[in-house]
Amino acid sequence: MKVRDVQHAVLPRTTAEEGSRQNAVVSLRRLLNSKVRPRNVGIFESEAAPAFAERHGRQPQSHEEVREAFLMSPGYRMWSAANRSAQEMIWVSVGEPTYRDLERMEQATKELIEADDKLGSLSLDSFYDPSPEVADVDIHLQPGGYAMNRSDYDVVSGALYECGGNVFSFGQGIGRGDSKAGVIMRLLNEEFDGFKPARMLDIGCSAGAASAAYPAEWPDVEIHAVDLGAGMLRYAHARAESLGVAVHFHQMDASDMRFEDESFDLVVSHNLMHEIGEEKRRAMIRESFRLVRPGGVVIHQDVAIRNQPTLVHEIERDWDTHFNGEVHWNTYATANLQADMIAAGFPKDNVVEHDLSALHGMANNRWYAISGRKPL
Repeated sequence: MKVRDVQHAVLPRTTAEEGSRQNAVVSLRRLLNSKVRPRNVGIFESEAAPAFAERHGRQPQSHEEVREAFLMSPGYRMWSAANRSAQEMIWVSVGEPTYRDLERMEQATKELIEADDKLGSLSLDSFYDPSPEVADVDIHLQPGGYAMNRSDYDVVSGALYECGGNVFSFGQGIGRGDSKAGVIMRLLNEEFDGFKPARMLDIGCSAGAASAAYPAEWPDVEIHAVDLGAGMLRYAHARAESLGVAVHFHQMDASDMRFEDESFDLVVSHNLMHEIGEEKRRAMIRESFRLVRPGGVVIHQDVAIRNQPTLVHEIERDWDTHFNGEVHWNTYATANLQADMIAAGFPKDNVVEHDLSALHGMANNRWYAISGRKPL
């Protein structure tokens, strides 16, 4: 199960032409990421800083001035425009098969979530109003956003997330054998003496790929997962049932979850911190401490964009904040997450930041994680 692009009943069925278009977008993004983007820092020195100095009579100093200088560079603007276009092309390439195949997908969803022999469960809250800081933003330009929910069996948001995420990831050089859940399980084996929970929670599960990977590896573990979007959760539940794994999905806000204190041995999140603001992130971390049992482990994993070597690198990496709908990208990248974990209750000596290699793909692909263990 620890692979990307796994086949299941609610995944859109692409034609040869649609698959070819997706592969073309992957190739374009690989070109932009591996050949063009690495030049941006050098372009800052050769084009951006001189242009800024000519206009202002001095070198750029602040975050705002470095960003202004970048936008004065023709080379940077060319890459930026191409990168934005490539991101938009992702959603065209996966949206076509999703909407063409939607009737079959919704019927498969209905059959899976209403089956008498379900392995897991789905709990939706008709009174829940998804958090505007997530629901009102088309994060990484996904059309309709994470909270889109058009009907009782709507799964569009989940399908777009999984399929678009695969095209995006392959364009980053991430291999088909990589898995965020697999990275966490490896971390538990290597640095937590093979710690294995009896009951675990996945916060911000989105389309449920990581949530379903855990029971595939640990079939005797009780696994719960939460997210804010009904359509996203419906897709995740049907996906897990199609794959024959048991996950219990709940519609809840990560900052205020309705589980009893100390009710999980392991609490994880995957790529959640960069998609929520500072206040909600800190509340989510406090909730993870409240929910984990004494002796239990909390691991929050995310993209490896933190700790850039210079201000120029930091601003270059902050492109997504301004042009890709990732409004909390830099908030996450510059946050003191160790302080957040300690403030939530984790002892300082139990909080560790991890630089993790991907399981598969380009050698320079990394993941970030921060972990804490609750004292006995």
